[in-house]
Amino acid sequence: MIAIGRRILLLSMLAGASCAAQPMGRIAAYDPHNLPSVRDAPTSAAKWPHWRRSLHRWEWTRIPGTDLSAIVPSPPVPGSPKARIDAWNGLAADVRTSRLFSADNGGHADYAGNEVYAIDLALDAPRWKILRAPTPADEILKSDYTKKTYNDYYRDGRPSSTHTYYALQFIGSRNAIFKFGAGALWGTGNEANWKTDAFSLGEMDWQPAGSWPDVEANSRKDVIAASICKNPLTDEVYVAAPEGLLRFDPVAGKYEFLSRWPDNASAVAARACAVDTRRKQVVYFGDAYRPPDGGLLYEEKSRFLQRIKFGGPAAPEIMAGKYHFAWYDPEADRFVLKTGIAGRVYAIDPDTRAVTGIPTSGGDNVPDAVNGVQTRWQRLPELGGYAYYPRAGSGIWFLATQ
Repeated sequence: MIAIGRRILLLSMLAGASCAAQPMGRIAAYDPHNLPSVRDAPTSAAKWPHWRRSLHRWEWTRIPGTDLSAIVPSPPVPGSPKARIDAWNGLAADVRTSRLFSADNGGHADYAGNEVYAIDLALDAPRWKILRAPTPADEILKSDYTKKTYNDYYRDGRPSSTHTYYALQFIGSRNAIFKFGAGALWGTGNEANWKTDAFSLGEMDWQPAGSWPDVEANSRKDVIAASICKNPLTDEVYVAAPEGLLRFDPVAGKYEFLSRWPDNASAVAARACAVDTRRKQVVYFGDAYRPPDGGLLYEEKSRFLQRIKFGGPAAPEIMAGKYHFAWYDPEADRFVLKTGIAGRVYAIDPDTRAVTGIPTSGGDNVPDAVNGVQTRWQRLPELGGYAYYPRAGSGIWFLATQ
């Protein structure tokens, strides 16, 4: 009964807030501690790590010791290690264990390493650990976009470093970190990459090239920062490929074509998407061809991509930007979206598509993201909140929602 009452409070609060216009960046005050939990199933606070226990609902904290800069890869490779986060890169999460992963993050002229890291946020003092070292420098190959020389893999057969954007997704049924395409291979950058690669946590290594079907075979279509999101209940992954919206089936290990784009895939490039598991829809928070309030929605029932519009007092704040990311919260029945500005977080009604800012405490201390959010915003239901890595040097921040 308590959870139901809190959910009703949230819905009525958001509905009321969406009726009146507010200046950008200013949100009506209310008690955030009365909001409902953002989770799939009850969790025990007694099992939370020490750093998590004292947090109030909708309070931000920086988790000490979680900056990836503390680890210097060996052997050394060309480029700046800061680019593992800052160079348009994302993270993947195992929600069962509250672990985050960084894999193959770098690309362009920023960083050549393809190493893999993990951090367990369920620990009292979480620290990044390297799972596999990078390919040695003498086996690294540069790509040259101007000469159409593309090296999707280094000499040792492991994937070339790229900007991962939204490409990293953890697939629990395969116990692997998947990379669904990406872009800007190490070298001159700019080209798209439509390979599917996976790092096996059982073997602690990248699986051989060709182990999985390409997103698009023999394609160099320059749609980078493809919008990609996962159904957390099924591990199915939706990929905004040039030819159309594709769905990756983790059981069959194959892609299924779902729908063609009303315009083309660049409409949702660098835009957040999220799977509404209740309505069985995929929502895209932006449409480059329908600014400033346009978006796209895919319905499983109709198998059709349709244009939609967003509204509400905070809609301009999310629609004006790119490289943001969102998750659907089934208990509150809202999408929760993070932009790259400080600690700003937004709730979106799945039916009315009204966008409302969520007041938080400590959010002014969160640094702005460097080169976008992408999948560095991860929902961790077992910890009752979201992990967020805005930039190299900042370490991981956490927003409690319980």
